[in-house]
Amino acid sequence: MLALSIPSEHIRYIYTGTKQTAMSDRLHIIISGDAGKARTLLLSRRKLKLTILISLCIFLTLSIASFQTLRLFSIKTDLDKQVVQLASQLQESNASREQFAAQVNKLRRMNTGQAAAFQEEKTTKLNAAVTELEERSNLLEQIMCNIGIDVKEVKGNTKNSGGPYLAPRETLGKDLLYRSDRYLDTFNYLPLGRPVPGPVTSRFGHRTDPVNGKKGFHSGVDMRGRNGQTIHSTGSGIVSQARFNGSYGRYIEIDHGNGYTTRFAHMKKFLVKKGDKVKRGQAIGKVGSSGRSTGPHLHYEVCLFDKPINPSKFMRVDKLIQPPVIPQLVAKKIKIQKNIQVAHKRTTTTAALEK
Repeated sequence: MLALSIPSEHIRYIYTGTKQTAMSDRLHIIISGDAGKARTLLLSRRKLKLTILISLCIFLTLSIASFQTLRLFSIKTDLDKQVVQLASQLQESNASREQFAAQVNKLRRMNTGQAAAFQEEKTTKLNAAVTELEERSNLLEQIMCNIGIDVKEVKGNTKNSGGPYLAPRETLGKDLLYRSDRYLDTFNYLPLGRPVPGPVTSRFGHRTDPVNGKKGFHSGVDMRGRNGQTIHSTGSGIVSQARFNGSYGRYIEIDHGNGYTTRFAHMKKFLVKKGDKVKRGQAIGKVGSSGRSTGPHLHYEVCLFDKPINPSKFMRVDKLIQPPVIPQLVAKKIKIQKNIQVAHKRTTTTAALEK
């Protein structure tokens, strides 16, 4: 039982004018128990106010501390959640990285297998192509030997030259490609084959003149043909002459380069004119009997540096209009070059993947 009593007989007031002064500024606190014992606490009002103020300060401090504690606990809870989330993401990232590494290793193994298979396939195809190209190069070489043409390798002059030394590049089929290039360059300006399919009626060299019966020299060959039959160019070149030329009648001359020219005489009609570029097998005119002639035929000459040479060896190459050897040789050469480029590209890609 707690009782607080302030007896009036202990408080006295003194009045002076309009002011009232407390004679006593004390509070009596009586604490009594069930046994009838009582204890009295005597407090001044000043101490009571100070105690209340201190109590309020302590209460405010505890309240602020409790708020900060709750706030920090909430922040800690959020941070713990973020840590758990980041740990989960890290595990997922590690799993993804391992999966990606496994895929990369699988791709590398597949690429290695494909590279080996491609290398084997490339080697087989290139060997077959090189073998066929070599066979056709040998055939061209044999043809040129039969004609009497020697394909010589041009050696460079070592004077007035220099530069750093670089080791030669090892290229598959390099020598064979170089040899085929030289043959193709030679074939580009050689007049090969027959301009008309008719039989030869007068050969190259000394003969009896068909008009006056005297001994003479024939600078070409005469080939029988039907009146108006098509005449084909025996090689690529430029038409240097297309005119009426006295006893030659209607006459065409084609410059094939490297000193080779061909001449066609006694024609009925021109199908090209001076300055035209012609290809091997292209139609250039019609068979006739113009000029000094005894009937429809073609007088055909092959000249080297304006000197007539026997065209018979050049005419031994059959199927002039569509000669099979040269296009097939070019096709094989291009195929080998493409295969080499593809092989180099795939080798570079494989090396990049392995890195």
